Amino acid sequence: MERRAYLSTMASMAGVPISYQLAEDGDDTDDGGGDADDEAGNGDPLGPTDLVGTFDDFESLESWRAYQDIGSISAATDYVATGTQSALLESSEEDGQVRVRRELDEPIDVRGVAPGLAVAADRSARVRIQLQDSDGHYVEFSRQVREGMPFVRDNFGLTRVSGEPDLTDVVTLQIVSWFGEGQLWIDDFYFVPTVGTGTVLLQFHGGYESHMAAAQIVDDAETDIPATAFVPTDRIRETGSEETDDDRLTLDQLETLSSAGWTIGSYGARGTTISGAGEVMEQNIVGPIEWLTDRGFDDGARFLAVPGSRYSADSYEAVREHYDLAFSGWGISQGYPADPHRCAVVTDPSPDQAVELLEWTAARGGFTSIAFTTFDSEDDREALEDLVSRIDELVTQGLLQVATPGQLLAGASELEADLEERAGEAEVGDDVVDDPDEQAIEDDETEDAVDPDEEVIEEAERDAVEGTDQEPDRDAGADESTGPESEPETESGAETEPGQPTDSGDGGELEVTENDVIGETDEESPGDASEAADRGWDEIGPGEGLRNGG
Repeated sequence: MERRAYLSTMASMAGVPISYQLAEDGDDTDDGGGDADDEAGNGDPLGPTDLVGTFDDFESLESWRAYQDIGSISAATDYVATGTQSALLESSEEDGQVRVRRELDEPIDVRGVAPGLAVAADRSARVRIQLQDSDGHYVEFSRQVREGMPFVRDNFGLTRVSGEPDLTDVVTLQIVSWFGEGQLWIDDFYFVPTVGTGTVLLQFHGGYESHMAAAQIVDDAETDIPATAFVPTDRIRETGSEETDDDRLTLDQLETLSSAGWTIGSYGARGTTISGAGEVMEQNIVGPIEWLTDRGFDDGARFLAVPGSRYSADSYEAVREHYDLAFSGWGISQGYPADPHRCAVVTDPSPDQAVELLEWTAARGGFTSIAFTTFDSEDDREALEDLVSRIDELVTQGLLQVATPGQLLAGASELEADLEERAGEAEVGDDVVDDPDEQAIEDDETEDAVDPDEEVIEEAERDAVEGTDQEPDRDAGADESTGPESEPETESGAETEPGQPTDSGDGGELEVTENDVIGETDEESPGDASEAADRGWDEIGPGEGLRNGG
């Protein structure tokens, strides 16, 4: 398919504008009447369309090196995702870190796209992709990788902006991870398009009757907010049934939600974890499809929210076989999913976290899915009211839009077909330009210099343990800890991703900490939310996360 036509088709199918189309057509899609960015409409397209697809297949590692000898990179021919070899990353003995980079012979423009990798690991690890400009400023996309999962493409989301990166001048690709004594395989460095207008998906997991109160709050919004109820079908109360869970929705209530425009999807048969293997696992995954289809929820039967937000290798393959789209693992501001069965979701954020996630997505673009389980208190309802009110404000200003799983799937399906067509077509040069940081090290005759944008990990941080992705649903099993997947060992003084748990001393409370890219800072940021977001996510500097207008 011709590239420009493909982009327009995907935009129309997904129901949300992508960055390419906004810039090329000079089209202001804001519902709130905001002015289109003058600089974006001066004839230079935002969309680097030639980047979409495989950028580096790792068939040659000549252009890759371990930065400052932090870990190592070598060819692996016995374990590959595509082609004849992958890259094996092994960490340094000193701090369990690996940091590999490729210097590009020509800068690339990464506005409107998000990077990703095919990744596999023999232990859990967070993998970060940093796209650095010639000044060393960067945007970082990350994803949690689980041991034992298949070696396939994973979806990465924008979780950090360091400095004031120029996304038209990216000259360095850097991959960073802390995983201790283990092995990490990477392959198929790719780019996917993302949406220029931040897009959220609102979900409710578990099929609880309290979701009817949530539905009323959503229905009272000034703007149309489509939502999705992911339900454990064996727990739904049907007329005349004696085996019921009295805190769960009834079939009549599901029909009411569906009539109000909600998507009714699968949360497994019982809402318990689907990690494992065998007939029981298979029925837990497949059974809800028939149940939903028989009761008229055909559209939602294609979608699954993975209970506990965690797969086993066998359950992942079963989900890929039977569902079109699934949500699992923590992540924010992702591009169109290269793997539609591992779309990220943030579950049960605190009220402050939820609003910050909205504002981050409005400022930075991409897709963010936010899910809630029970609404047991008046505080829960008030928090949802605040969230819906903020969605109203951002949607009215043209800074945010709300999508459904079906709309996300439409774009992902078109992307998948296009990427398959483009696979193996991308060719990249092997020439390497001088690393400006490395040149500075040589000039100063310093052997102990560090990356100017990252501080060395302190000894105590090197011993930190890896978190897990999970979902705090009481049905998901006692082996799943609560809260979203946690950040691994981070650089001393580095930013904390929004919505990520931090050590509060009690072992369970989640907290969003101040950082240089989202939320309140000690210094006043110029302009209000509308002014900041209108400049585009790539133009908002440190400390300029969106604030509440007023």
